Amino acid sequence: MISVMKRVILLFAAVLLATVGWSQTVTLKFKNGTTQQFNMSDLVSIDFTQGDNNNGNDPMSGDYIQIVFKGKTYTDATPYYAQILPVGVDSQNRKLTFTYDIIPHFEELGFCFMIGLVHFTHESDLLACSTGTYGCARDIMADDFYRNLTLTTLLDIDYDEYNWVGGTHEVKSIQKVNGKIQIEGSFTSNFELKGDSQFISGSYRMTIP
Repeated sequence: MISVMKRVILLFAAVLLATVGWSQTVTLKFKNGTTQQFNMSDLVSIDFTQGDNNNGNDPMSGDYIQIVFKGKTYTDATPYYAQILPVGVDSQNRKLTFTYDIIPHFEELGFCFMIGLVHFTHESDLLACSTGTYGCARDIMADDFYRNLTLTTLLDIDYDEYNWVGGTHEVKSIQKVNGKIQIEGSFTSNFELKGDSQFISGSYRMTIP
């Protein structure tokens, strides 16, 4: 049985292949600001856990995800992100980045939930965005990486990945905190697998690395 983390890495590879191709160079950016450039053919050598920063004064130390699932509320910190730079451009040719939570949350409870966010690469573009309703995507391999502030969600139960079938995404706040852009929002997600439907609502705070 393949672990959630391994499948996340495989999905990450598939996204890169679909968006940039094997011959392209991609920059992976971590939470403490360090970056690593690599070709798609070098993907197997990437260290996905580097760049951790345990400084309590870092604005990222307050990042979290909170969900309501089957009537219970679960909260976890989001200490690691990875980024694909660039993931594409929008209809006005503004560059987009994909920032993705790479730590499986709540896996010890028998399920796993993760989020990702497509957003403008340049701070000025992102800070100019209004709060409000934005789009959702089926998963990190589907729907579109070409709309700003598109949220992706992933649910596994007992190592079975559920299909995202609908949801909502509301951005509550976009602000600069200690030199980094921090986004807060809420969401709902509907999932289905072999006739079993699941519903999750939640909120998040994500500080862009």
